Amino acid sequence: MDADRDRSADANDLRPATSALLDQAQAQYRFLFDHNPIPMWVFELETLKFLAVNDAALEHYGYGRGELLEMTVLNIRPPEHRQAMRDAAQSDAAHVQGRVWTHRRRDGSTLRAEIHLHDVEFDGQPARLVAAHDVTERECSEQRFRLIARATSDAIYDWDIVKDTLWLSDSFYSGFGHDREQMPSATQTWQSLIHPGDIEAVRASLQRVLASDRLEWEHEYRFQRGDGSHAEVLDRGFLMRDARGAPIRMVGGMLDLTEKHRVAAELRLLRRAVENTDSGIVVTDAVAEDHPIVYVNPAFERISGYDADEVLGRNCRFLQGEDRDQPALAAVRHALAEGRGTTVTMRNYRKNGELFWNDFHLDALHDEQGCVTHHVGVLADVTERHRYEEQLAWRATHDDLTGLPNRELLLDRLGQAVRNAARYRRQVAVIFVDLDDFKLVNENLGHGAGDAVLRTIARRLSALVSDTDSVGRFGGDEFVMVLNEVSDRRSLDQVLERATAQVSEPIEIEGVSYTLTPSIGYCTYPESGTTAESLLIRADLAMYQAKRQGRNRAVPYQPEFDSEVSQRLRLISRLREALAREEFCLVFQPIFSPLGRPLGLEALLRWEHPEFGELPPGQFIAVCEESGLIVEIGRWVLMEAARHHRMLVDAGLGHVRLAVNVSAAQFTEDLHADVVRAMQAGSLPPGALELELTESVIMAHPERAIDTMQRLATLGVSISIDDFGTGYSSLAYLKRLPIQRLKIDRSFVRDLHEDANDRSICQSVISLAQSLGLDTVAEGVETQEQLDWLRQHGIGELQGFLLGRPGSFESVVDKLRNAGSAAQA
Repeated sequence: MDADRDRSADANDLRPATSALLDQAQAQYRFLFDHNPIPMWVFELETLKFLAVNDAALEHYGYGRGELLEMTVLNIRPPEHRQAMRDAAQSDAAHVQGRVWTHRRRDGSTLRAEIHLHDVEFDGQPARLVAAHDVTERECSEQRFRLIARATSDAIYDWDIVKDTLWLSDSFYSGFGHDREQMPSATQTWQSLIHPGDIEAVRASLQRVLASDRLEWEHEYRFQRGDGSHAEVLDRGFLMRDARGAPIRMVGGMLDLTEKHRVAAELRLLRRAVENTDSGIVVTDAVAEDHPIVYVNPAFERISGYDADEVLGRNCRFLQGEDRDQPALAAVRHALAEGRGTTVTMRNYRKNGELFWNDFHLDALHDEQGCVTHHVGVLADVTERHRYEEQLAWRATHDDLTGLPNRELLLDRLGQAVRNAARYRRQVAVIFVDLDDFKLVNENLGHGAGDAVLRTIARRLSALVSDTDSVGRFGGDEFVMVLNEVSDRRSLDQVLERATAQVSEPIEIEGVSYTLTPSIGYCTYPESGTTAESLLIRADLAMYQAKRQGRNRAVPYQPEFDSEVSQRLRLISRLREALAREEFCLVFQPIFSPLGRPLGLEALLRWEHPEFGELPPGQFIAVCEESGLIVEIGRWVLMEAARHHRMLVDAGLGHVRLAVNVSAAQFTEDLHADVVRAMQAGSLPPGALELELTESVIMAHPERAIDTMQRLATLGVSISIDDFGTGYSSLAYLKRLPIQRLKIDRSFVRDLHEDANDRSICQSVISLAQSLGLDTVAEGVETQEQLDWLRQHGIGELQGFLLGRPGSFESVVDKLRNAGSAAQA
């Protein structure tokens, strides 16, 4: 109450003396007011005593008027600041204008005040008029602002537009790589760092905002980093305006968008890649119930036939339809439950119901906490590949020509039949059918006609048996019938009679009727054997006896037939011993150019039998092929040929190639791997090794043969067709074969001087080879007349007794040296 009375009394006493002064002060500092008067007072310069105060000062500082007028301005300053106050009060007014001072209220609390003053006279004495603007809250706000600016990663700035000063946060310097000491905090410096191509746009944009009444500014531009590179930034500032709307301050932040733009560009690129890939991509929500689809790419729409709108929100299971019993689906379910990826092949169905096979790769996407948020599925339509694999699998067990089971599948089915018969005490019959004189059809009508005959016989025999029985093509013109349930001898005889009748029915080929007859051998389980192999062998033996007995008949197996088998088995055993004892050897026959230059050696196999001496291949090679031993022997021949080529190199004859014959059995085995080993063992250069194949080997399975030959050709192996003209070759295949030479069979060379047909054949083969860019080799050259004719008609190479008989390696090398010297002379 007393303080209030003092204020009132003092106000009455001082008002007449100070009203003009206060009016003047308010007019002078009107811009500092915001609806309320600010604290103002007058003090005497010499004594620093208060001479006058306004009501705002009394209320702001908590003093009564009389109380304050008894004090000096030092009393409203904390003790430690009073000397600085005394110095400032006695200094020039301009020197302290606008400074911020710490003042103390009557209750001991402090405030921060921005001082504005003018020198005046009061009662004839020098004095100063002071207006104190409380900036305590503003400074606290600014302090909080700077603390926040330090804490944030964005580049924060505070631009005092009136004073044109710029404060930049620590994150500005760290984010853009500038040194605070080397970069003055001025707008001119900031503008100098804007990319030259953007500066005018930035200035124009900023000026438009400053001239308007807007409170926010935003612009993207390029800003220079400390290393000289430019960042792409988004600058967003918030304006403060005074009571008249003039901009006085802008606080904002610069966000580096470089990484964001890079990521966005990568995402756009990724999206284009996803949308243009041939693989279908589907994304599902792993958090939502039933894992609905949230995205599919155009390839998914193309593969499945569904538009995106038709599948979004659905579970992927609709693609399987009713086909839910797939092992692949169990693997997918386990992967989903365990939050991991998997790869499977499964059956799906297009919108039109069509089945398609697809390779499906599933993967899980995790958030930062490791939780699965989405699943990504990538599916590739492999229907054609699956169809091709099925065809390959089918072709591995079936005959390409007739579609019947081949030898391997027939053996498997016969084995199953024997096991079932043993379990249920039933009989199984094996019927071996061979077509009599089928070779004449091929020789007279060609292989096309022979193929037609085989397909017809296959259909006829298949029609004779039930679904539980089997008919297979065993090779060439041989067929095997397996009857799973033979109730009695009469039913077996009926099948044999019908088989004979069906095979003997005339077959029309190109308008001409032909009749073939069968030679049939048969046996039964368990009387004739207890294994599939033994039953087939004995049915084959019986068929062989039917041939021997005049053909066109059916002969049952008899135990005495085994004696021939025993002899053959003994020969096979003896041949295996011969291979182990190194009784096989190679002899070599030279190959020359028409001018006598040595070009190659053909490696020929011999058996140095300890009892019968040197045996040619004709006496044992057929048994080797039947038994499969030819593969091991052929592998040995390849290695020996490679070893001898090294010896040719040592003898100065490295240009001479070595030719090796390859049988049909070898060609179906892993011949490629055997050749690789031989070439590596002998360090053979390209062109050093030549493989001789017969037409029958190639045409048995042309596509497979072409593939194998191409793989061999990539190794640098030369390939020649042996005995060309004795078999049947399709020119459509011949032009696709990676071969270097055609070898004209000796049967055409033998009668060149007498038989015009032989001369025509030889001339045709030479012309054909030349048109295809191939070399030719004439075999069996034994007379000078043959040699002269072949030279005159463009033969490429020559081989025969006239030029050199097969001999040991040493003797042949001497002949090659002599021939080479003579050719050079």
